[in-house]
Amino acid sequence: MPVVITAKNISFAYVRMPVLENISFTVEAGDYIGLIGPNGGGKTTLLKVLLGLEKGRGEIQLFGTALEKFTDWNKIGYLAQKSPVAQSRFPIAAEEVVLMGLPGRGARVGRNELKEVYAAMRQTRTRQYAGRIFNDLSIGQQQRVLLARALVSKPELLILDEPSTALDVESREMFFDLLAQLNTKYHTTILLITHDTGEVGKHISKFMYVDKKLVFFGTREEFCHSPAVAKQLGPFAQHTIDHLHNQHGHCPLGASCKECHHG
Repeated sequence: MPVVITAKNISFAYVRMPVLENISFTVEAGDYIGLIGPNGGGKTTLLKVLLGLEKGRGEIQLFGTALEKFTDWNKIGYLAQKSPVAQSRFPIAAEEVVLMGLPGRGARVGRNELKEVYAAMRQTRTRQYAGRIFNDLSIGQQQRVLLARALVSKPELLILDEPSTALDVESREMFFDLLAQLNTKYHTTILLITHDTGEVGKHISKFMYVDKKLVFFGTREEFCHSPAVAKQLGPFAQHTIDHLHNQHGHCPLGASCKECHHG
């Protein structure tokens, strides 16, 4: 499979305080990766370093091009944990928020641009909110509008930082189902920070566990049987893995939860 992200020996520190230490991994086209780990473990920082929003040490390639020379940003959609648009009280319409995701657009907005905006909004089931003020929408509706902004350029890679935070159960389920459809139907590569391990686990193909260092990176099946994961999660390991199993109805390797041994 074509390689979308190559990261080699990525390190980052805030004023001599290590946040990331020698992290290396490869993301292939079509991967759906759940990035997990403790609070303060460096997950958000890792995404920012990959996108060039923070300057770290190491080597990064996006779609085979070194980060310093990469210019095809229309290939990447990014949904940050805290969007400036969501924090602002500026009365901007939802469709204008989505329009921000079109790279290189001029001051004038033509039919083609609006067509792309409305297509992205239909895809995220937000077309009916097009003319409404963004901050008048619910948090779940806002998140889907922001996802439409990330999707409007038809990216090949979608990077999301805890997009389900503060969503109710129904909105969260709808959001994850939509991401799964993007991955399976449109083959969009997804890298997602999440704490909803069980809920998103039924959709993703790989887990990445980061706690300053790369603790684990592999398939869902390997995750369920990793001594490193069990050691890292401690008493919560079996609960997390049982939750994953319950989403599937069976252990990925054919053993029931009670028969699994970890660490």
